[in-house]
Amino acid sequence: MCGIAGVTGRDTALAKHDVEIMLSHLTHRGPDDEGVRTSRGAVLGARRLAIIDLIHGNQPMANEDGSVMAVQNGEIYNFRELRVELEARGHRFETDNDTEVIPHAYEEFGNAFPERLRGMFAIALWDESQRKLLLVRDRIGKKPLVYAEFRHGLAFASEIQALLSLGLDRTVDEIAIAQYLSLGYVPPPRSGFAHIKSLPPGTVLAMENGRLTDPAPYWRLSYQPKLAISDTEALERLRHEIDDAVRVRLMSDVPLGAFLSGGLDSSAVVAAMASNAIKVKTFSIGFADADFSELKYARLVAQRFGTDHHEFIVEPSAAEVLPMLVRHLGNPFADSSIVPTYYVAKVARERVTVALNGDGGDELFAGYDRYRVARYGAALDAIPKPILSMAGALTNLIPVANWMPRALRRVRRVGAIVPLEGDARYLALVANFSARDGAFGRRVESRANSLALFRQALAESYPNGPLERLLAIDSRTYLPGDLLVKMDIATMATSLEGRSPLLDQKLIEFVTHLPTRLKLRGGESKVLLRRLMKGVLPERVINRPKMGFGVPVGRWMRGPMRTLVEDTLLAMPDRSIVDRDFVHRLAREHLSGRLDHTARLWSLLMLELWFIHVVGGGPGPAGSQDTYRVTTTPERSTG
Repeated sequence: MCGIAGVTGRDTALAKHDVEIMLSHLTHRGPDDEGVRTSRGAVLGARRLAIIDLIHGNQPMANEDGSVMAVQNGEIYNFRELRVELEARGHRFETDNDTEVIPHAYEEFGNAFPERLRGMFAIALWDESQRKLLLVRDRIGKKPLVYAEFRHGLAFASEIQALLSLGLDRTVDEIAIAQYLSLGYVPPPRSGFAHIKSLPPGTVLAMENGRLTDPAPYWRLSYQPKLAISDTEALERLRHEIDDAVRVRLMSDVPLGAFLSGGLDSSAVVAAMASNAIKVKTFSIGFADADFSELKYARLVAQRFGTDHHEFIVEPSAAEVLPMLVRHLGNPFADSSIVPTYYVAKVARERVTVALNGDGGDELFAGYDRYRVARYGAALDAIPKPILSMAGALTNLIPVANWMPRALRRVRRVGAIVPLEGDARYLALVANFSARDGAFGRRVESRANSLALFRQALAESYPNGPLERLLAIDSRTYLPGDLLVKMDIATMATSLEGRSPLLDQKLIEFVTHLPTRLKLRGGESKVLLRRLMKGVLPERVINRPKMGFGVPVGRWMRGPMRTLVEDTLLAMPDRSIVDRDFVHRLAREHLSGRLDHTARLWSLLMLELWFIHVVGGGPGPAGSQDTYRVTTTPERSTG
């Protein structure tokens, strides 16, 4: 695992200096070593977190004559099999490190070499003879890679803060910010900055002889064709795929463990780790507020498998890390669970260097409660629109007051989407701000055009039926834009490598081709996974209702974090992107306890912290600019 950076251009000495500056902002991603390699036309660099071949694995790595060099952030789990194949074709290796297979695989397979890799990775490769740079991101988007045109060439890095250290233009992309206000994250290929792009998952970007091409996909998520398979066969195949996905991720020359939430997904991963005859170290977080804590379930699983278990209680003071996390994120980011994720990673890093997690299980096996609601869209479409509008109006009478039971607040939210149609219904279910929020919300919805992102995800994935439409949308938007960003930034901030076995490509390609009856049937979610865990996990864990990774920030913002909210939002300057009067009203209503605006107020807080600490270059290494510009330049399609 590493932080990588590089620059293409003619002035090698200047480029080397630029790369060294960027690497100084990525030390947390790789505290063990730094390497920089120059070539005619490019300089590549890496900060290394040593996981495999601790002595000889320093990057960048090259082929035999040094004409092709590469850096990688991530792990390639099938590198030994690839190495055997490449050695049989005459390639020679000097280390036992996974990154070394990359330049050789490129020589053998050309630009198609990523198709041969199994793992999580962000890769940069320079071919000196062709004056060609390739940037590659793994299939589902576990590892980040951002880039910008720079001094007649290209600069790239693992994090936006590294690029900003070069003094890049900080013009804010207004469309990206609208997408953030809608979805809670900035989806690729945009970033919060007009001149910085994020490489989409499963794509290759090429710059050859100074000419930059659009990212080209080398893999697509697909739900077709469906497997003709019995329930028994599916169960055994799933057992094999999960075991194999976990087994290859136990590859490490350093201690490893697992995040254990007490949910079905992370518990299934721990069960598979234990079946591989290792003493598992598990790490869990909880809250003093019992409504948000899952520790009792995590303890049940830890006891079942006799793990070396460690827990941490997250307190409101944990929000003190927000400025640091905002700088590492580089984009505005509204998922409050990044705070406890950072702390569980911090606790884990005291004992291990690698931690497995259960990310991706909900998107694969249809675990979210919202799937149960939205999948009945076809039935709602058959009801006359006046009746649906009346139902929506009635549920809208339910106040969003803090004293209102959570179940009734959920009824109000669901009722608001009933009169809508198709994918717009799902967007209203997941969006923070939309047309229901008056003029400000209508402006956000219009500029974000989140439905276009949904349509692109659907066009790529060939889903069949309403449930698969939602799974495809989340797998191509929410998963890489939110969940995987959170896991990467939170773990790397503590120099911990996170691995996600449920997002193994072989497991994904199996589960997406299963019939939906094995995922969601009636009121039961994750049907096949629950059956697989029968007799393996405690029944209370298998049958428990989904809790979600909630954080009590709504209460924190009225209590210990109140001063931060007031100083940040009530004192915010005029910004063309947000309506200050609207923000002030939401803040006052929430802080008074009269209404509950937790998710939306948190998203606005994180946006303003981003303006302060990243755009404006507040305290920390993000820069020193005091002003910013806004652009609304449309983005080209990336296919």
